[in-house]
Amino acid sequence: MSQISVIIPTYNRGKTIKESAKSVLDQTFKDIELIIIDDASSDDTESVVKSIRDDRIIYHKLPENKGAAGARNEGTKLAKGEFIAFHDSDDIWLPEKLEKQLSYIETHPEYDMVYGKVRIISNEGSFDFPNEAVEGDLEGQLYPWLLRRNTIDTPTMFIRKTAFEEAGGFDGSLRCLEDWEFALRFSKDHKIGFLNEVVLDSYKSENGVSRNKAAYYETRCKMIAMHKESMISLGIFDEVVMDVFSRAEKSEILPQVQKLLMTYLKT
Repeated sequence: MSQISVIIPTYNRGKTIKESAKSVLDQTFKDIELIIIDDASSDDTESVVKSIRDDRIIYHKLPENKGAAGARNEGTKLAKGEFIAFHDSDDIWLPEKLEKQLSYIETHPEYDMVYGKVRIISNEGSFDFPNEAVEGDLEGQLYPWLLRRNTIDTPTMFIRKTAFEEAGGFDGSLRCLEDWEFALRFSKDHKIGFLNEVVLDSYKSENGVSRNKAAYYETRCKMIAMHKESMISLGIFDEVVMDVFSRAEKSEILPQVQKLLMTYLKT
């Protein structure tokens, strides 16, 4: 049994999947299986993956597109490892990522997930996240902090598989912020550790999902409604709502977001 199962969801990433997969296969920790879930790609992703000669690769193509969250869940069903880690098909892991995260979680058994820093690279330059500008808890009981802001990027997650299953996996209905929504649910019942090192390079493009404002506010409003009672009990409900409204106002879509939030709060 491979100790670590790595899951890469991919959709039409024939140009980047090979380097992404290579950064997993070249990890200093070798006892892995790499599960690549092709989310019904229409490009040459399949032939590119099959050209990689490594018997640790498991390739599975979905008959229809499920989105990143659904594809990750499908990969987890195939996973045989005690631990699971998620990677993206256009990002690059640093070579010692898995070895360091495994060591951290083994020496901190109170944690069911360990995450790390991301080096975010764009045309404007690069920066690490989370960094010293982030004011909040980075490990332990993170639920109250994650209600305000997310610091856990999916490709940095290193999780005990049993804990992932207990939390119910990713919400397959979401096309945006599925990592934040999952981290919130996970953190309600599980402690999370933080490896204070950069573990991957993430390349951001203008046409990425994170740029889809409609999907962002749809999911954000849904999350506020789901966790409303917890926010109220912690005294942060108004703070969170005003933050979302402030961002929406800058994007000139405040009335639409206000109406959307009210709709979710009533359901």
